[in-house]
This record gives sequence, C-alpha cells and structure tokens, in this order.
Amino acid sequence: MMITRLEGTTDIIPIFKEYLEYMSHYFVVNDHDSWCKGALKNLNKYSMDPDRHIYIVRESGFIIGFALVNKHLRFNRDGFAVAEFYVQKAHVRKRTGSRLAEYVFEQFPGNWEVAVTSNNHSARLFWKQVVSSYTHETYSEKVIHAFDGCGFLFNNSSYVTVRNCVGSESGRF
Repeated sequence: MMITRLEGTTDIIPIFKEYLEYMSHYFVVNDHDSWCKGALKNLNKYSMDPDRHIYIVRESGFIIGFALVNKHLRFNRDGFAVAEFYVQKAHVRKRTGSRLAEYVFEQFPGNWEVAVTSNNHSARLFWKQVVSSYTHETYSEKVIHAFDGCGFLFNNSSYVTVRNCVGSESGRF
C-alpha cells in the first residue's frame, strides 16, 4: 500500500464517483445528477487552490481510497479539515483508512477537525477510534446542529514534529 499526494483531480474522478454513490445514502438527494455535478465541480477546486490537498492510497497500482483536506472549518478558526474521506469496502477493516488518516494528519501540524454527519454511524465510530488512538485520547467531540453531525477536534502540533521531523509526500505501509 502506498499513500501519495495528487496535484490534479483526473485520477481520482472514478473513485470519487463511487464515493458519491456511497454518500448519497446519508443525505436526501432530490436530483442525483445535479448533486454529483456540483460535487465534481467542487472537487476541481482541489487542483487550483493551494489550501486544498488530495491524498490517495494505492494498492497494486489501483486507487483504493482518498482523503481531501482543506481549511474550510466548521468548528475552529484556523487549522485543517478532513473534508471527504473514502476507502473502498473491500479494504475496510484492514487498517487502510486509519493509516491514510494518520498519514494525512502527520503532514500538517496544528488544529484539526473531522466532521461526520449524524446518521453515518460507521463513519462516526471509525473517526472516534482513529482520532482517539492518534491523539492518545486528547481530543474533543462537539455537536453542531446546523450541520446535523459532530466533529472530532484536536491539535497535533506538540507531537507531529517529534514523529515527522522531515515532511514527506509519500509513504509506504
């Protein structure tokens, strides 16, 4: 398994569409085509905005998951957010998702937040386990009703520099 950062969005579009299909189960989507077009338009911002980052995980040359990171925050004034996150079902429960999340966190010391919609129970459990383990239980969980979900918030500044003295753009696990 290899984790890398992408500069463009072309390679991620097929798995992003798979992700949208998965996420459509958690939201009321009246016009699926328009919703997907809007999401793909938003995805294209990741190739233009220096504050947006795409990380992918590959196995046997195939993209099996991704994490989109930006600075569009719901809970903090500054820091980083996991905006979208997906690992294909065949790779769930193999630590693929937790390795990808931890790798992404290590790239940016500072405030972090991960927002999860309230009805995505498996995602909420996943993020609670990952953030709890990564931070040694030094995080907070907040509810925001306007979002209809919760956020996991933490700051990794004090220990990212110890773990990751030199930044890296790819990692093998």
